[in-house]
Amino acid sequence: MPAKVRPDEYGVMVASYADLLEIRDDPRSAFLNARLDPLISTGRVDRGGLHVFVPMLENGYREALGERSFRCYLWFLESEKNARSCVLIDVPESGLSALRRLGQGALEKVVLNLLGELPIETL
Repeated sequence: MPAKVRPDEYGVMVASYADLLEIRDDPRSAFLNARLDPLISTGRVDRGGLHVFVPMLENGYREALGERSFRCYLWFLESEKNARSCVLIDVPESGLSALRRLGQGALEKVVLNLLGELPIETL
């Protein structure tokens, strides 16, 4: 059974488009179920913006992968839109560890930005 990720273990992380390509192109990602390839190949992900990862569950250790992987929320900036969408993505631990973790001030800005995009009736 997947284990919840403790908030202090990884926190909230940001990724550039280049970071997403590295995660997608990592050969270990082929062993994961929820992958980035469909989002990137359809051109949905903005190339200039930052995208937000929040690890949610640890998928556990997989022999074929050679390490743990995590199921993450990914709030990505839509290409040619001023909107973000949220999907679930599996990421190898090494890929997640390479991302930049947000500090408190930046985290507050991200939360306010994400909440600011929600229609008022969903609050």
